[in-house]
Amino acid sequence: MLNAFKDATLTFIRVTERALGDILNRQWDNVRRAIELLIYAKQQNRTVHVVGMGRSGLAGRFFADMLKLRGIKTSVIGDILAKPVGREDLVFAFSGSGWTSTTAMYAEMCIRRGATLVAFTATPKSKIDRLADFSIYLPGKPVLDSMDYVLRKIIGKYKSPLAPMGSITEFSALVFGAALAISVEVSEPSETFRNVVESIIDVCKKSLDKLLLESRRIRGFIDNYIRAKKENRTCFFAGLGLLEHITKMVAIRFQHLGIDVGNASEWIFRKPGDILTVVSGSGEASIPKILVEEGRKTGMVILSVVGNEDGTIARESDIYLVLEDIEQRKKYFAVGVEESKDFIPAFEIATLMTFEAIVAELAYRFGLTEEIMRSYHANIE
Repeated sequence: MLNAFKDATLTFIRVTERALGDILNRQWDNVRRAIELLIYAKQQNRTVHVVGMGRSGLAGRFFADMLKLRGIKTSVIGDILAKPVGREDLVFAFSGSGWTSTTAMYAEMCIRRGATLVAFTATPKSKIDRLADFSIYLPGKPVLDSMDYVLRKIIGKYKSPLAPMGSITEFSALVFGAALAISVEVSEPSETFRNVVESIIDVCKKSLDKLLLESRRIRGFIDNYIRAKKENRTCFFAGLGLLEHITKMVAIRFQHLGIDVGNASEWIFRKPGDILTVVSGSGEASIPKILVEEGRKTGMVILSVVGNEDGTIARESDIYLVLEDIEQRKKYFAVGVEESKDFIPAFEIATLMTFEAIVAELAYRFGLTEEIMRSYHANIE
């Protein structure tokens, strides 16, 4: 039971551990260069821009919010309130494939404006990699293909949804993007970078242990999502702050399973039996808490992922999962909003790992191949 779930979580953990060694041993010059550029941007009051599409774009937004906590001005290219790109600005392009046409188009325009371009990609020699002044390479499909563990445990008859749809690369972008942001203006950036990544990995491992001790709750989540697909129920996902980016990444992946996913504008059309999944580290986040209250009045099924099982959201949920969090960060919770620039977003990243593993389990249960999941993927950027 839950073999695909367990194997997927271990895949994320093991790939991240390997990638950390690669970055520290082979790519540190580029990471250090990125840190220096970020420090310069802050000192000169320049804007740091991020660009990316789909889930890669959400990883970019996550990174931008982490930079804001370091006092760095950021802007998301393509947003209504995006700031103009100027000479000496810094642009980070997020694209696992490195060939995303819209991202490449924006990147070329930024270069023409005189900006410095840094790429987060899994594909050396891709277009975005060639356009960039330098790149930080993330693990991708080739890493998975070389791992006997994954080939034996996940791929089998049904290929893993972790590889072609970019899950590994997007997860890594969150982890290493957070480590990069937190390593700005510290005395020992390489040590800080390592500590951040290792802290995130540790929380992911401890979260997995917690989840497996209460595996009936995971099965409850999975059973509800299976029922939602069979009965054509709509699934809504909600989170606040950084978790908003995470829940949007989750919602996109659930859509790849062929499950009907509702967005914020469709909330008014919710029906009894629909599913609301909320995520809150504190268990008291204001907007998710309101949605839980409204969802219960409607007769929705309430599922939640929390870091505090004594919070209101867990108490009001039909089923909740409890993930580990970093003890030092817990004191920064104030109605679900983190106040410190130094906190490590381990709970947020462990949440994505958990849902990606649930998706892997659901894909196995539904008998979905890579090709079928790809057919549900948006094909117009």
